[in-house]
Amino acid sequence: MIEKGIVAGIDIGCTGVRCVIAVQDDSSPLEIAGVGMASCTGHIRHGVLVNASIAEKGIVQAVEEAEQTCGLEIESAFVNITGLHVRGILASANMQVGEGKSDDPDEITEDDINSVIQSAGNITLPSGCEVLERIVRDYSFGGFSQLPDPPIGLKSASVQARVYTIYADRLAAANLRNVVQNAGIRVEAVIPSAIASAAAVLNKDEKQVGTVVVDIGSSNTDLVVYQGGSPVHLSSFAMGGDKITSDIQSLGISWNDAEKLKIERVAAANEFAEKNTLSVRKVGGRGSVAVALPVLTQIAAQRIEEIFNYASEEISASGIGVASLTGGMVITGGAARMTGILEAASAITGHQVEPGSPRAIKSDSKIANTPEMATAIGLVKHGLEIRRNNTDIKERVKLKDLTKRVTNFFNKLK
Repeated sequence: MIEKGIVAGIDIGCTGVRCVIAVQDDSSPLEIAGVGMASCTGHIRHGVLVNASIAEKGIVQAVEEAEQTCGLEIESAFVNITGLHVRGILASANMQVGEGKSDDPDEITEDDINSVIQSAGNITLPSGCEVLERIVRDYSFGGFSQLPDPPIGLKSASVQARVYTIYADRLAAANLRNVVQNAGIRVEAVIPSAIASAAAVLNKDEKQVGTVVVDIGSSNTDLVVYQGGSPVHLSSFAMGGDKITSDIQSLGISWNDAEKLKIERVAAANEFAEKNTLSVRKVGGRGSVAVALPVLTQIAAQRIEEIFNYASEEISASGIGVASLTGGMVITGGAARMTGILEAASAITGHQVEPGSPRAIKSDSKIANTPEMATAIGLVKHGLEIRRNNTDIKERVKLKDLTKRVTNFFNKLK
C-alpha cells in the first residue's frame, strides 16, 4: 500500500546509490525529508546492471540511511534507468469522431481522446524492448494544431494526437526491478534518468519554449530535448566523468587522488587552467609524481569536447534547431561543478548554457540542492506526476463503471 503524501526515488548510478524520501500535500511544495547515499562500484557497466549483489547492498544501505534521517519507512520507490537502449519514438494518430461528417460533426468525447492516444502509442518497438512511459505531446482538430489540452466537448470530424513513447531493453528493466525488489522495495515505475533529471532542473516554461538537459554521470551522459512541454528526443551515450578521471590516473596516481584533482583543481577549458604544478603521491603510495595542472586541464578539455560534440549530434537528430531552443542547454550531474564547463559547452554547441540543480523543493539538506542529486530528486517529482495520472485514470474508470451500472439499473426498470 502506498502511504499518501510520501514518495521515494532510488538513483542507481555507476559509483553509488542515492535514495530520496519526499513528502507533499496539496497545500505545500515538495519537501525532501530524507537523503541516503551508498558508495559502490562494479554493479553497472555502460548504464546496465551487471552485478545484482553489489547493487542490492548499495540500495539497502542508501534506503536505510534515508529512512533514518527522516524517521519514515518506505515500501515502494521510483527507480531510474539509463543506457544506450533507452530511447523514444514520436508518433501520431488520426481518428474519426462519430460518423466523421464534416457538415454536421459530433462532439469529441473522452473515449475519442483515449482511443487516439492509444492508437498513437501503439507502435512497433525494437525486438526485446518494453514501453516505460507514453507522454502525450499535443492534439489537433479542425485545422487547429499543437494544442496542449484535449479538445473534449468541441465538434470536429476527426481528432489527432502525437505521443512520445519511451522504451528500454526488457531484460535490463526486469533486472533493475528484481534487484530493487530483492532489497525489499517495490518498484512503482522505472523512469529514464534524463526524464528524471529534467523534472528536477527545468520548470514548465523551459520545457515549453525548448530546452536541452545534459546530465553528465560517471560512465554515461543522458540527454533529453524538450519543446512544447514534452520530450521530443531522448538519448544516452557511454561518455562520462570517469573518462577524465581515468586519463588523469594514467599519470601514475591513484583513482581517488585522480578523482579529487578532477573535482577540485582541473578545469573543463584551457583558458581556465591553473598554472602551477602539484606533487601527488604515486599509486601505491611509493613516492610522488609532479602533475602540471595545465596538462590535466588539456586532458579534461579534450574529453569535455568529445561529450559536447556528441551532444550536438544528438540535438541535431531531434530535428530542433538551435534557434528553436530558446531555453538553451542546462547541464547537471557531478561534472556541472567543473570550472569552465558552461563556457566550454556553449562554445562547442552554440547554445546558451546554464548549470542545473534541483528546483522547487524544500529541504534542510544542502546535499539535496546539488547537481549530483538531480536524478534522485527528479524521480520523486516525475514519480508524483505518474502517480497522479494513474489515480486520475482509476477514478475515471470507476466513474464510468458507476454510470454504466446506474444506466443498466434504470433500463431494467423500464
